[in-house]
Amino acid sequence: MCPETAAAMRWHATERPNDGNIRHPADGDAWKDFDSLHPEFSSDPRNVRLGLSSDGFNPFRTMSISHSMWPVMLMNYNLSPWICMKPEYIMLSMIIPGPSSPGNDIDVYLQSLIAELKELWEFGVETFDTESNQTFQLRAALMWTISDFPALVMLSGWSTKGKFACPTCNYGTCSQYLKHSRKMCYMGHRAFLPPEHPFRKDNKSFDGDEDHRLAPTPLSGIKVLEELREFKNIFGKGKKKRSRDNKGPWKKRSIFFELPYWETNKLRHNLDPMHVEKNICDSILGTLLEIDGKSKDHVNSRYDLQEMGIRKVLQPIKDVVS
Repeated sequence: MCPETAAAMRWHATERPNDGNIRHPADGDAWKDFDSLHPEFSSDPRNVRLGLSSDGFNPFRTMSISHSMWPVMLMNYNLSPWICMKPEYIMLSMIIPGPSSPGNDIDVYLQSLIAELKELWEFGVETFDTESNQTFQLRAALMWTISDFPALVMLSGWSTKGKFACPTCNYGTCSQYLKHSRKMCYMGHRAFLPPEHPFRKDNKSFDGDEDHRLAPTPLSGIKVLEELREFKNIFGKGKKKRSRDNKGPWKKRSIFFELPYWETNKLRHNLDPMHVEKNICDSILGTLLEIDGKSKDHVNSRYDLQEMGIRKVLQPIKDVVS
């Protein structure tokens, strides 16, 4: 690598401001935890830290044609934040085309990438550093994935539908089926507030009860791997309904667990905030402006409030005909 590239690859260790503020992934706990678990890897700042991202799009710009393209990209987090997301520094690993999204079968396509990542972790690749005028073994590690909510299912294997839809709350997800709206409702977010927060005692503004629960504990990679050790992956879309011996929110054991370090990674899957912010904004604006099909305030939601026995002022009132 040339002197400019060598200096850029060391930016996170030599030039990054270390004042306690989070400006770069290296400032986060996940990065620091990885360094403490793998001191041999972290001892050389030239070793590459990667993030994987994938999302689907329709290449024909029309919904009348059913087709899907899924690029799988790798980001180099050794670089400074003002260049690591530039197109010229993003590595396109593969493109998965097809009439629909790959779904759980994305693991089949990722096999070659995982094999290369395992080789880069265990052996590395011989690289010449012109700055030090020496040859060294350049190694690489995948730190995490970044995706929207639907793609998180494909990459992690955790189903984001039904009773346990939240991958962070996992089995502690507070969910309830709304009879009239015919959908799942996820509440209980007050568990993440400080213990003495006034909202915890506010029963009228929420579900009618006080909430003093502790925040759910995220599943560690070790626990996930132990839980899925006997899980039987079934790939292929030949059948509409595929029976699984294992019941629960898991759809598969992710191929990322083949990486020797993946189970000890503190932060394995990230959500893209752009999609989350857009969906929340659409719901709020749709409700405030009473946009048809976008508002969350409709007749069925009012009947659900009546069914739950909360918010009496919002419950529907039947007209009495004399």
